[in-house]
Amino acid sequence: MVQIKEAVLGSGEGYDYKALCMPTLPYCGSRSKPAPPTTFYPLDEPLPLLLSLLMGLQHAFAMVGGLITPPYVVFRFTIDFANVELQQYAISAALITSGLCTLVNLAHWEIPLSKKLFGKRLYIGSGLLSVMGTSFTF
Repeated sequence: MVQIKEAVLGSGEGYDYKALCMPTLPYCGSRSKPAPPTTFYPLDEPLPLLLSLLMGLQHAFAMVGGLITPPYVVFRFTIDFANVELQQYAISAALITSGLCTLVNLAHWEIPLSKKLFGKRLYIGSGLLSVMGTSFTF
């Protein structure tokens, strides 16, 4: 039972959930005694499952909101505000394109003959998980 609790909630005194949920605002504390800096999790320690799920969910909500907002605003207020099907199509196209571009960026493919032509190896994609999405410049 203790191992499950450690895996889900974390172990040790380094997990300060109060600091995460109740942040301190700068310049609002007492002037004589500043609050000591808090670390949320210790260095080189695996994150507990609950914390990983909460932060992953927060990242997913922020990512999806940022992907949906530009096509919604552009099609809702400029192109055809009465055509809901066109708005849905634009949002779906933005999500699909973002997914495909993220997969390409996640891959780390070497460009053939790049060593011969340019003297160094060139790659398509960074090999890192980073979301590629829409912006208001479209």
